[in-house]
Amino acid sequence: MSNQNLARRAAVEIAFAGADITKSIRSYLKSLVYVDNEADRADDLQIQLQDRDSIWIEKWLGDIIDAATTSTGHTVSTNTSGSNAVGDIVQFTGSRHYVASTGDKWYTARPGPAKITSYNPRSRHPWHLIHTDSSSNVYGWVNEGDFTALGSTNTNDGEGGSTETSALKIQAVIVRENWLGDGKDAVLPCGDFELDNVVLSGPPATITIKGTSLPFSASVRQTKKNKAWESTTLSAIANELAGANGMTCMYESAYDPFYKRVEQVDASDIDFLSRLCHDAGISLKATSSILVFFDQAAYEAKSPVITIQKGKAGGYTKYKLDVGAADSQYSSCRVSYVDPASGKCIEATAKIEDYNADVKNNQQLEVTAKVSSKDEAKTLAEKHLRLHNKYSKSAIFTLPGNPALVAGVTVALKGWGAFDGKYIITQAVHTVGKSGYTTQIKLRRVLEGY
Repeated sequence: MSNQNLARRAAVEIAFAGADITKSIRSYLKSLVYVDNEADRADDLQIQLQDRDSIWIEKWLGDIIDAATTSTGHTVSTNTSGSNAVGDIVQFTGSRHYVASTGDKWYTARPGPAKITSYNPRSRHPWHLIHTDSSSNVYGWVNEGDFTALGSTNTNDGEGGSTETSALKIQAVIVRENWLGDGKDAVLPCGDFELDNVVLSGPPATITIKGTSLPFSASVRQTKKNKAWESTTLSAIANELAGANGMTCMYESAYDPFYKRVEQVDASDIDFLSRLCHDAGISLKATSSILVFFDQAAYEAKSPVITIQKGKAGGYTKYKLDVGAADSQYSSCRVSYVDPASGKCIEATAKIEDYNADVKNNQQLEVTAKVSSKDEAKTLAEKHLRLHNKYSKSAIFTLPGNPALVAGVTVALKGWGAFDGKYIITQAVHTVGKSGYTTQIKLRRVLEGY
């Protein structure tokens, strides 16, 4: 809670490698930009600092660059003298998660299953946890004793403690304080980022520190593999590959395709998973710590978090509305597959909600995919139809900063004529700087009826 008598403001909390640097960085901070993407692209974080007195370039920047460019990186403990280790799945039982392992800034967290992703011994809050399903929202540093053991995915067979290397981790939280004059705060945890690059520019002297949620150097993106799976499901493959890369898997789609046989041929794990998800009509969001698989239709069915009314009541400062090209839209999709053993053709067709057979220019999307039943073909046809039609109407709005506006939630447009309806946020850009806090959202129209 904030003092109701103080002006509304936005603040950021920043940690490098688990250490809270918020106070030391505050007088240098020009802006923080967090880009949250719905699927297919990594999230980004950009911190811009003024360096008039050359403090950063002469004193502090060297350690950051060394951590990012040395072959060993910084050391993170992966095992302890106790029974818990990085990679373990645990039951979080506490009520707080902290921005940094060394600080006291905390936010409310719900109990539930989580994965240990880092350990900072002898710090105030030594364990970093990330929730593994939507029952919990823990994503930060927690105290000793705030969780109980459930299982282990750690493969270290050595005795005692050991270490692994990783790039410099950056955590950030955006806090909107007393925005409505009621003393209440709204919090947006931006998540974990790995240092991507550091740019020096001027005049005036400026340092830009960039982080990414899934770095190009990550093994899940870089290492090409060859492997075959038989009699398995997409969720089983996802969980196996997530564990092999030290990541948490959250499979939230009700659709879980079964494969008699599927092959990963000279492809990285993330490229292989992206292909499977694209073929199945499932969305994949990946960070350095977590893989999330979700059905866009389920997200689109959720109630809007806000309504943007045309005119002064809408609260926006800028807008742009767009309609996709007519020849890129499909009225129906047919999925077909000829079983080589029996010669039988399995097929099904999905149609848009207002399909009219009398329209002469109806376009049908043809997809050939291996399916085992008509129901499976129909499900896949619906998903491919959605995939190709989802950008028929889109919009961009810039609004006062709002932590509730994140990728994957829906908003409603009202008073915009043909553009009225429900939209889903495909990208949210949160910017905190000297001029205040703003949120830019990119939207696409929710597809209904299929």
